[in-house]
Amino acid sequence: MKFYIMYAETCVEEYIKLSDSLKERLFSGCLNSEFQYLDHLLLESEVSEDGGMEFPDFLISGCIPLVSERCKRIFDSLHIDNLFYKPINLTFKEFGIKESYWLALPPRINCLNWDKCDVAVENNEFLSAEEQMQEVMHISINSATVGNYKIFKLAHVVNQEIIVTEEVKHAVEHENLKNVYFKDVEGENASGIDNGNFKTDF
Repeated sequence: MKFYIMYAETCVEEYIKLSDSLKERLFSGCLNSEFQYLDHLLLESEVSEDGGMEFPDFLISGCIPLVSERCKRIFDSLHIDNLFYKPINLTFKEFGIKESYWLALPPRINCLNWDKCDVAVENNEFLSAEEQMQEVMHISINSATVGNYKIFKLAHVVNQEIIVTEEVKHAVEHENLKNVYFKDVEGENASGIDNGNFKTDF
């Protein structure tokens, strides 16, 4: 089975940007897919003054992924039922503009072929191997451990990449969604996607 990193461009001047207050509100739940720190209630937020005015189909700021209604309909058509969804209205109150988005947060699953991954570890003699900060520089996934998940993130690492199956990639590309891109997981430097610099995004 083939897997891909799904990512969005984060430095396009024309695209809107999430406000700092929205990012701070969602950060703790999204960083490690800890759904217990989130709820399903509608959240409304003014967009950042630093961004543009275009609303793309996919926005990602560090660990926080938002998808448009159109993108969510594609996910629903593929019977993807493992995402944590939270409705979010992004607004330009000055211009009377409101767009509906969804926080679409994948779970983290233990699916790496560790013997085939290049892993950078923050060595600390007082931490166990599980507690040490690990970042996968080259991702290799064991298909047998993915099960029926079509979208997921990686467990036991600090990586924030969103991984999708080939089925998801083809469905999204067929609809020509704006600001949704894919990179082969087994490609060179596959984890080197700039997804908003999740460690220093606030």
